[in-house]
Amino acid sequence: MGQARIRKLLDEASPTVYHHTSTLRTNQLWMSGSILPEGTMPPVFHPQLGRIHTDASIRRPMKDFPALAWFTRRIEVPRCLQATQIRFGMPDGSLHAMDSDLDLSNAFALNRFAIGFRLADLDLARWCDHPGYLTGEGSELNETAREAGDDPRDWYVSEQPVDLMLSSEVWFSRSIAHPKLTREDWYLADMKRMVSQCRSTPGIYIPPSWVTDKQARALAAKLGLRVV
Repeated sequence: MGQARIRKLLDEASPTVYHHTSTLRTNQLWMSGSILPEGTMPPVFHPQLGRIHTDASIRRPMKDFPALAWFTRRIEVPRCLQATQIRFGMPDGSLHAMDSDLDLSNAFALNRFAIGFRLADLDLARWCDHPGYLTGEGSELNETAREAGDDPRDWYVSEQPVDLMLSSEVWFSRSIAHPKLTREDWYLADMKRMVSQCRSTPGIYIPPSWVTDKQARALAAKLGLRVV
């Protein structure tokens, strides 16, 4: 039986769910070794903007249900992830918010990225079956997702970190401006190798793909880590 046929049978027997992210955050995922619930990922460094914090409390008050790791059955980049608000911290301590359009959101996120998992390998709940779905926060998330063009019935959630070593697919967009994801099987092996290296060698730093070797070593020294 051909490999394509085997893959098709596996996909039919065990549907795939995807965690959508971007190259802005992939090195943090490798270093943590897991998909972490919202709001628990440390800051990242953008090549032009510097240090970036993602504040999950802006998206919702985080009171009606606990932080979750989010997945979807759809391989396309969720539209709600492309509708973002950016806050700039000024030298005087003030904050200025700006709603970004699609082009600007894609530019800030860098290349889009999706990590696939066979649903049978994970202990996930359908979002529509989760207690948070019908809460005030859940209803607001659902409404804004539908307004953006997404369907919350495609979503799955986990209250616990999800091990990246269980991933089965990697999809990547080579274009920032026009994010069309393509499957990159070679990248999955590299990703798992990085995760394994982080687990076996504590205190290392895996730099983002867009930094130079000199920048990576300077940043690792500042963080007190050893660069790989």
